[in-house]
Amino acid sequence: MPIKDLHKKPFDEGTLTKLQIFELYAREWLPVFLSKSTPSRSKIHIYDFFAGPGIDSQNILGSPLRILQHLKNFQCLDGWKKAKLHIHFFDNAPKKIQQLKQNVATHGLNSSNVEYDIQLLGFEKAFKKSKEELADPYAAKLVFIDQNGVGNVTDEVFRKLVISPTCDFLFFISSSTLHRFRDHPLIKQKITRPDNYYHVHRAVLDYYRNLLPNGDKYYLAPFSIKKGSNIYGLIFGSSHPLGMDKFLQVAWKNDQISGQADFDIDHDNLTSGQLTLPLREMLPRKVGIFEAELEDFLRKGLISDELQIIELCFHHGVKRQHAESVLKDLKKEGIIDLNFRIPDIKNIKSPRSIHVKHK
Repeated sequence: MPIKDLHKKPFDEGTLTKLQIFELYAREWLPVFLSKSTPSRSKIHIYDFFAGPGIDSQNILGSPLRILQHLKNFQCLDGWKKAKLHIHFFDNAPKKIQQLKQNVATHGLNSSNVEYDIQLLGFEKAFKKSKEELADPYAAKLVFIDQNGVGNVTDEVFRKLVISPTCDFLFFISSSTLHRFRDHPLIKQKITRPDNYYHVHRAVLDYYRNLLPNGDKYYLAPFSIKKGSNIYGLIFGSSHPLGMDKFLQVAWKNDQISGQADFDIDHDNLTSGQLTLPLREMLPRKVGIFEAELEDFLRKGLISDELQIIELCFHHGVKRQHAESVLKDLKKEGIIDLNFRIPDIKNIKSPRSIHVKHK
């Protein structure tokens, strides 16, 4: 039976999976460190702590093989031979690890300049083993934790991921784990409708934000995936605004209504086709709230450059592109003066200014 290779066709609307979210982000993440002839990091580590056999019962590629396929495609990049890549695949099932090693070899996914670390280890031991690598300030790290319904990402694990330099991570929370979260005192205070998954996911994200070290700027974003009657919550984390920007671009590409789920999580009752209509009532609630706050801040002179707009976008979980209409309208109205339409993430070190003509 041929393997179902999802790379060779676009992701169909409504078929988004956890693996596809990870794959889409990894596809954006890898060139950041491999495209330049002098990479910003000499070592790159990619972790899958619940790797599995590499191919599921439906003959669909799992996360390990998807990553290795992309690595094959990136061998032509200028930085490929300049950075050392380390692939870490772990699982606690002997049969799965044996099958994974066979699948990597069978499908010709071994690449030069890549060190493979495929081991029979449960999450706790594997995470402990990776401690020094995660703490390496000269290495870039991408961590994927699909914990299969078990709450392995404890508060301590989360904090260690957050303090790991140049480390982006994605971990999933199962529907059953989300139900257990509901009973946490900090979560119960934020949930107004216990039957509403949106409130649970938003409260869980706030819970993890409360675990962030005081004074440290860190970016977190959620994404939810519905499968049958179950809903899985993804938490993405990055210490760099470029990482957050890339994740939001991926999320909004797959959810044009809220950038947060593969279903109508905000109950906007909109379709992607309706977003092209020039009607205010067709604006998704999340975007409308962001636009109102951005306009208010600009009119009051509380925003003076594009970096501040980007930070506000990240706070609301919207793309930089969502600021365009407000900037255009206020410039036309004569409230602000600026020389750009959309804030550019490339300018975070030297952001372009915004002049408020009157308040």
